[in-house]
Amino acid sequence: MRGKSSNKCFSRRAALGLVGAGMAAPVLASSPDGDVDAVIIGAGIAGLSAARVLLDAGHSVRVIEAAPRIGGRAYTETASFGVPFDHGCSWINHGDVNPWVGIASQYGFDLLDHTNASSAHFVGDRRATASDRRANDRGWGAVLSALSQAGEAGLDVAASSVMPEGMDGIGLPQTWIGPMDWGVDFTDLSTADYWNSADSVQDFMVPEGLGALVARFGADIPVSLNTPASAITWDRHGVRVETPHGTVTAKACICTVSTGVLNAGTIRFASGLPDWKEQAIHDVPMGLLSKIALQFRGDRLGFSPNAWADYYVPNTMPAEAAYFLTWPFDHPYLVGFVGGAFGWELSRAGEAAAIDFALGEVVKLAGSRARDQFVSGRLTDWATNPLVLGGYGAARPGRHAARADLARSVDDRLFFAGEAMATPFNALCSGAFFSGRETAQDVITQVLA
Repeated sequence: MRGKSSNKCFSRRAALGLVGAGMAAPVLASSPDGDVDAVIIGAGIAGLSAARVLLDAGHSVRVIEAAPRIGGRAYTETASFGVPFDHGCSWINHGDVNPWVGIASQYGFDLLDHTNASSAHFVGDRRATASDRRANDRGWGAVLSALSQAGEAGLDVAASSVMPEGMDGIGLPQTWIGPMDWGVDFTDLSTADYWNSADSVQDFMVPEGLGALVARFGADIPVSLNTPASAITWDRHGVRVETPHGTVTAKACICTVSTGVLNAGTIRFASGLPDWKEQAIHDVPMGLLSKIALQFRGDRLGFSPNAWADYYVPNTMPAEAAYFLTWPFDHPYLVGFVGGAFGWELSRAGEAAAIDFALGEVVKLAGSRARDQFVSGRLTDWATNPLVLGGYGAARPGRHAARADLARSVDDRLFFAGEAMATPFNALCSGAFFSGRETAQDVITQVLA
């Protein structure tokens, strides 16, 4: 899900006045052995939130998950560095309306307000001067102004096509907003997609890990792990989902897999998807945001905890850059972010090459002692993980409306949920939660009432 709030330097539009979700008291249910009211494919945030709504309403549910764990793209582990490391989503954005704030409180998780995190900006190997920062601000202002004008005009075009020509200093904001926030370069970023997403006015990080919080939320939901769906058949009588462990029959199915998996054809829709649904899947492919975490010993290399570090890049796009979250929760690692075309390129090159690149960027900023104090690194595998195949859905320029078709049900039996169809919170953990919840409510109203 999107790695950072895009209002780091500016807000792209006024925050949307949306009402947050309340948390119902959990109602536990054991996994049914036979036919169920609903089968849910995928135990990520969307699948778990959909299951909770259905279970709380008294319906029988079977959740099947291809992975050996729940959480999907929310995943925290401690094996790499001895402290929590979130491979996927890390921020609770839109804290004023985000249900994960209340969920964290319910389960006793801590929250760190990261809304106004400090930033270290570099030009080459030196810290930016006041003049450099003013130039950086002008670049941000020009890029955001161009995007806003396109949005206000109702344009759905490639963001690259509306950028000011011949202006220095717009490479950094294009790199932040595009590959490191949306997972795509400006050539592949829809201006309508950008404009119709919500600004975040309050952002939190979770010291224990956002993935750990998601896993706690789903701990009481019955899930069949290591159970991938291979085919789905549906008619007016119900749905059949084939798995290696047998066939699940239900009155309705909610499919929450990524558009990367949908585009790969991993699941066969045996009854045939309508053309409009096939087109929508094609029109919202996966962007990529990868993390390159670097562990160090010794001093803090001049960086502050829970801050950002970025640097000037030329206007030629896509930039070969990694921008960093420094010492989250004072843990002994930096998290580099790479995305878009360059992110895919580094992922294809492999973990060692990605770590070498990110470490080289840190050395440019902090000097050779960074290499001397380097311990180990990790590259997240979202690009190659066959259960994801990317970071999050990014509508092609001109195809923002495809997100709505992606969310439409087929024959009132086959439903879809996930971050890719969660406008205005697409690509976020809140969007996945809202989408799962709303889709489950649709199933109850349209099928199970």
